[in-house]
Amino acid sequence: MAEGYFNDGTLNIEIGEHVFATPSGRRRIVTLDPHDQAAAVHDSGGGVLELDVTAQRVRDNLGDAERYAYEILRALALSDPGDLGFEDNRGHRHVFGDSVCVGGRAEVEAFRFVDMSLDFESPEKSSEPAWGAVPATPGIYAGTATLQDYAAGGISLGIGGRMRIEAIRTTLVREIPRARGARADVPPRGGLIKFTVEAALVAGTQNLARYLEDLERSINGTVDLVANGNTYAGCILEAMRPRHTDRKETMVEFEFVQEI
Repeated sequence: MAEGYFNDGTLNIEIGEHVFATPSGRRRIVTLDPHDQAAAVHDSGGGVLELDVTAQRVRDNLGDAERYAYEILRALALSDPGDLGFEDNRGHRHVFGDSVCVGGRAEVEAFRFVDMSLDFESPEKSSEPAWGAVPATPGIYAGTATLQDYAAGGISLGIGGRMRIEAIRTTLVREIPRARGARADVPPRGGLIKFTVEAALVAGTQNLARYLEDLERSINGTVDLVANGNTYAGCILEAMRPRHTDRKETMVEFEFVQEI
């Protein structure tokens, strides 16, 4: 089925299909370059695998797809170190043990197709855990639809919108000196969810600059971000970036941050 999962002993998270992880390795090397002597390079231990993970899933509609991606990213941003497992299209499986999610991004294409890019780190080791189990895919989230009706605090963010979702956290995996491997920061730190909404705004009878200024001023404090039948509470507008133009309409990017 080419699916994947992440299990930290408490959470068992289904992370989509067409899942694949490409590991890159880094090790701690010490270089000594004394004056008037030959340089020396020493292996001081450590060893971390940086995992570039991709995952996809076709959902029922735009709101359902965005909520699916949000729930995965939110769960990963709150997770402890655990097992990251995936299988390829021929059914061959692999698991990276003691893995830590350090970030992730998701975007919805064609109103249904979720495309995710997840960043994990895992200590280098001689053996990996056995394959676990991929949990069931969540059902359709009730009340969702393809409306493109993005609004913050009851204020419309424009028409024809789309949204990107990102999980950001500060947990790191550190090399173990004079030994092979690494360990995660304990306890893992919490994270943030960033929503980036891009939509078209039309000034109508107002000056475009005045319209944008009033809009930015109106979205103040902690607000609910409403989109396609979903409500994301506790969001704060971090930035508003309109495309420069001398017309009465423009595309604008709104960046909201939600703490978790």
